[in-house]
Amino acid sequence: MLWVALVATLLLAIGGCSKEEKVATVSVPKGFDVPAGVTLTKGGTKLIKGNPASVIYQIADKNRSVITVAVTAVETGNIKDFRFFSLDDAAKLSTPFYVTATVTNVGPAGIGLAPIPLYAHDSNNTISLPNELVGDFKPCPVGVLPKSFLPGATAKVCLVYLVSKGTTLVSVDLQTADQKDPISWKP
Repeated sequence: MLWVALVATLLLAIGGCSKEEKVATVSVPKGFDVPAGVTLTKGGTKLIKGNPASVIYQIADKNRSVITVAVTAVETGNIKDFRFFSLDDAAKLSTPFYVTATVTNVGPAGIGLAPIPLYAHDSNNTISLPNELVGDFKPCPVGVLPKSFLPGATAKVCLVYLVSKGTTLVSVDLQTADQKDPISWKP
């Protein structure tokens, strides 16, 4: 009996000495309620194409909504696709990438025409916004969210990035509130 008590005491002591596990949390702005059933994705998460991430997206000072984004394709384009565009010499030597993503507005705010917070991260550790194109561009149409993008709406978008000569695309990053820890997809 003494032996059982000794083993039990030893097990309790060992269990009490183990390191406390830290559970990663995502900070939520004061006064913002994350929609029921939504789990926010922790900054720094690395995903494979097609897997979604959910983040709080602040469009203006007070306009916040949860969006779920999934990068579904990353295709290397051809600079000849831009033959009708006025490009500077450096842009003419770059490599275009066409990033297709699905964006869902989970709520609670409407975010129509808001820019999508996806950035190209290259091998020089440069983070680039998507290039804004005017007019129709067949290789990568629909680069913006619809004018009316209310909670529950989903849109498929294609964003264009020109990556400088001599560098490669390392990841497509979804910027969260903490810009040091983006959520990323490998190309």
